[in-house]
Amino acid sequence: MKTIIFLSLSFFASSIFNVSAHDDTSTTTNSTTKSRSQADLDRDKSSKPTQILIFSGIKKGDHVLDFLGGNGYYSELISNLVGSKGKVLLHNNKAYIPFVGKSLTDRESAGGLDNVNRLISESDDLQLGKEKFDAAILVLGYHDFFYSEHNWSFPVDVAIPQLLKSLKPGGRFLVIDHAAKNGAGISVSKSLHRIEDNFVKEDLQKRGFKFIKESQILRNENDTRDIKVFDAKIRRQTDRFVYLFEKQ
Repeated sequence: MKTIIFLSLSFFASSIFNVSAHDDTSTTTNSTTKSRSQADLDRDKSSKPTQILIFSGIKKGDHVLDFLGGNGYYSELISNLVGSKGKVLLHNNKAYIPFVGKSLTDRESAGGLDNVNRLISESDDLQLGKEKFDAAILVLGYHDFFYSEHNWSFPVDVAIPQLLKSLKPGGRFLVIDHAAKNGAGISVSKSLHRIEDNFVKEDLQKRGFKFIKESQILRNENDTRDIKVFDAKIRRQTDRFVYLFEKQ
């Protein structure tokens, strides 16, 4: 049975992403992703997007929201996955644009976002619509809901109800973030850019989501979880939780 399951997943990955059977990093090489940069290919090694998207359940024809999606790393891959009958919306707010900078414009110029719609909107009026999306993803951004500073404010109480409303009944929500120490809650969301995994699970279940499952694919037991995620010692290698929820 395990062999059958493994072969099924391998076929899925190969058919959607044209991933080499000998490529442990799951780098995507499909012709529609030839525009991807060397930085993308390097990131694939630690982000493992093929496995993540298999876990998400996103499929051909789906309408997907890449929420606070930054430079469109995942938007480009999801666009390839959902195909011509699917749709992808890459969302950012104004504060994110300077942060992602040239990598976003380079992706656009290379044609990586040709089949991706763009939206820039703020938390008080996200303009996501009602019951539009089969799935949404939020990668390394949930902790950002829990602090504010001079150029950043994106309150969870304002943003998440709108995101929930934008999902179709039974719509899925994939959340990936840097794990903080047990018991830390949101206390290091600003200082370390981390958040406690159990806090996120409980928080979203209070906000209309049902917890479905988790993946260990991005876990790193060698991360002490008390280091800022941008520190060279741990950057791109943090202990990250991968949770999948469903709109109740």
